[in-house]
Amino acid sequence: MSAVRVGDSGRDVSVVIVGTGVAGITAAETLRGNGFDGTITVFGEEPHLPYRRTALSKNLVVGDLSDAKITLRPPGYWSERSIDIVTSTRVVDVDTSSRLVRLADATEAGYDALVLATGGRARQLPGGSSSPFSLRTRRDAEGLREAIADGPVVIVGGGLIGLEIAAAVATAGEGSQVTVVERGSSLLSRVVPASVAEAVATLHRERGVRILTGAEPIALGAQTVTLADGQTLTGTVISAVGMEPELDLARSAGLFVDSAGVVVDDALRTGVPGVYAAGDVAARPHPLTGAPMRAEQWLTATEHGRLVAMTIAADLGSGADTSVPVPRVPLAWTMQYSTNIQVVGWPTSGDRVDVELVDSSSVVRTFAGDRLVGAVCIGRGASGRALRAEIESSLQPAGVG
Repeated sequence: MSAVRVGDSGRDVSVVIVGTGVAGITAAETLRGNGFDGTITVFGEEPHLPYRRTALSKNLVVGDLSDAKITLRPPGYWSERSIDIVTSTRVVDVDTSSRLVRLADATEAGYDALVLATGGRARQLPGGSSSPFSLRTRRDAEGLREAIADGPVVIVGGGLIGLEIAAAVATAGEGSQVTVVERGSSLLSRVVPASVAEAVATLHRERGVRILTGAEPIALGAQTVTLADGQTLTGTVISAVGMEPELDLARSAGLFVDSAGVVVDDALRTGVPGVYAAGDVAARPHPLTGAPMRAEQWLTATEHGRLVAMTIAADLGSGADTSVPVPRVPLAWTMQYSTNIQVVGWPTSGDRVDVELVDSSSVVRTFAGDRLVGAVCIGRGASGRALRAEIESSLQPAGVG
């Protein structure tokens, strides 16, 4: 990628990225790594330099969450590459006509390209009399560690994050009682077939975790959850019912937003020139249906960062390095105790499920007709990327251009 300049004045292009999660940070690194020599500024509300958010749930109880362990890059890395990471700073408004972002302290920053990588916040359940814990940031993790040190834990939500927290607490706790409350008929009901959900539930029950499915919370607080059947569960309550995308800035910029998030094209462009969205907030066309779809995975957010950098370079007229394609098929992984589980594609979208068992591991493939659309690998970590490539090869091409 050649150096990028604007106009006869030779003024440097300014790229502003809102969000220090992995999507925004990867965009900054990719731009600079491919030769972009304009200004790159990344604004983040947290006081920390960019860190591995996946460590929060996987290493919640006994893992090392220090700066030295989970910070993505050494502090000097960013200054050496002239990437300005501005922490503890909130962007409150976007003026697309003047190409300015406004900060909470009333200062402004101009941009030629703006990336909204604002991520999301923990979804709130109705009926809360006092706030249960949730897990989105390092500050959340630090508070949770202290709260769950003694006594039972009640986790509301049987998705990937809720189950990672359950596994972390059950593994570390001596005599801790862990209960997972899931309103659906099975764990992980949105992402895996029922047979896989039952296998995951068995992993937890064998370690003493109580699993309640079909359980509807009607009231919850910091220490109690009341279910529709009249049961009251007590302990440290952790809400793990998903996230809601942070859309305030997108709305202030006049972007098209729907229930899925900020609607973008295949290359992560919004409908407003010079404005892009990436990561958990971006609703990219679903490769199978074309409908806007968010994918809340670390790997997808990383790939969004690469893709949006390539798109910006193309739009600014400097070309784009498209030699390494950016997959559209999601891939998520989780550790449940010592078992690696990978979710590939859309395992609940098919009409036929095939199960391959090898010793204590398995691969569950989901087909729509004869077409592979999803898979779950249990104890078969090496299989996930190959299955992803197989699904990707069957999709219609989509380019940056």
